[in-house]
Amino acid sequence: MTCRTVAIIGGGPAGLAAARLIKLRSPDASVTVYERADSSTGTFGFGVGLTEATMRNVAAVDPDLAERMRSASHAGHNLVLRTDSEEVHLHGARNLAIGRAILLEVLADAAREVGVSIRMGARVDESELEADVIVAADGARSAVREKLQAELGVHVAYGALHYMWCGTDFAVENAHFTWRTRGDGLFVVHAYPYTDDRSTFLIEVDAHTWESARLAENHRQVAPGESDRRSLDLLEDVFSDELRGRPLLANRTRWAQFPTVSLDRWSAGNVVLLGDAAHTAHYTIGSGTKLALEDAISLADALGTHADVRAAFEAYEAARRPGVEKFKHLAARSQAWWSSFRDRSARRPEEIALSYMTRAGNIGVADYAREYPDNARIALAYLGDAPVHELERLDDWVLSRPLETDEFSAPSRIVKVVDLPETTVRRWQWTGGDAWNAEHDAAVEELRGAAERILVLGGDGTAASVGARIDIAERVRWAGRHTVVVEMPATARSEAASAVAARRVDAAILTD
Repeated sequence: MTCRTVAIIGGGPAGLAAARLIKLRSPDASVTVYERADSSTGTFGFGVGLTEATMRNVAAVDPDLAERMRSASHAGHNLVLRTDSEEVHLHGARNLAIGRAILLEVLADAAREVGVSIRMGARVDESELEADVIVAADGARSAVREKLQAELGVHVAYGALHYMWCGTDFAVENAHFTWRTRGDGLFVVHAYPYTDDRSTFLIEVDAHTWESARLAENHRQVAPGESDRRSLDLLEDVFSDELRGRPLLANRTRWAQFPTVSLDRWSAGNVVLLGDAAHTAHYTIGSGTKLALEDAISLADALGTHADVRAAFEAYEAARRPGVEKFKHLAARSQAWWSSFRDRSARRPEEIALSYMTRAGNIGVADYAREYPDNARIALAYLGDAPVHELERLDDWVLSRPLETDEFSAPSRIVKVVDLPETTVRRWQWTGGDAWNAEHDAAVEELRGAAERILVLGGDGTAASVGARIDIAERVRWAGRHTVVVEMPATARSEAASAVAARRVDAAILTD
């Protein structure tokens, strides 16, 4: 690249990885990282996840860094759903986990070794920096993004759940999620080990619990920079068994709502954004650190390939945006699943497990049955005796099950419009958009109150629209008054099988 100076605002995983990779690709460049914290040990958060796919991507461009990260990580662990009486396995040991502070130390050391300057405790404004390239890697609440919002086209939407990121001073046996009730409050925890003596312990509550457990009142009384001690005391009591009577670890720990960040453009002038500053994907799909590291790989490559800064920024965004948008779609559906967990919590654990594994649309019934056939058989029992060991025909088996409702009977779960009784059918179009936001509640209530007893939800064939229709169907079905059929392209046959298997829809219409 022709630029000789690169200033990176933010010393998180995205900024530090980008600094090292840019310097490796362009050794003559002067690269400086400005981090407002005094040290990495003061970082927010506890452990973060690393997928094997991400580790392979890092190893492809920097095998030494990948090996350092792997050596500092906690070995892969299983993921299970826990109830009071049993554990239901969700997937086997696929991921690594690493303490956030440890990861930052590994990345910072690696960056310094190749000549990157890191200035801790440095609060800078991009307008004050004289550099050929300014990289904004200052996180989900990016100050740089805020200043440039008109040029970037910024969109931020906050999730309905409140969450609190905590830790424990022991390693849980497996990554797991479980839930506990207190009165009519519902508390959900996601926990996973990231060292031999530490675990992340992330707790979520819905809007009802937020008010009924007086968490909103606790939150209002927390001073800036302090942890919410009242809420932590309550959570230690609610999860006393899971915590083995030990306290939660806190680090400026307080309730938050997840911000989903999207930008029309990832750069403005000589400023480019990456990681959470450019986009966020909900933590329940474990993609934040993954996307940050992969952004860094792509930006370093683009700057090393293109002499013109503008061309480099355009190449970086063109390379990264499709993959990021795919993950954002999957993450949005995962977030929606968790936001509605109260409505799922009374079902059999195996049914919750199948619903969880197929929630985002990228994993099918056969994928889960391949690893845990007995769980899949129990979850599918309402359809019959599923051939869970014949994976190649499992989707077809699900879709071949007869449909019998008060309104309509069909020999299979794939139906045609002409087969539906016209006088009792209401067709409704839903294109794009999250099906769970408050703004859509009126639409759901309208459908739940429809006089016609068979609802057909149609729209375009994009993944986002199909996923939203399936989620709308599930919300409507919970009222128990309608048979709900969803239109989707024939190429989404496996997703149709998953939707039927997890009781999100009654049947599907497959279109060309």
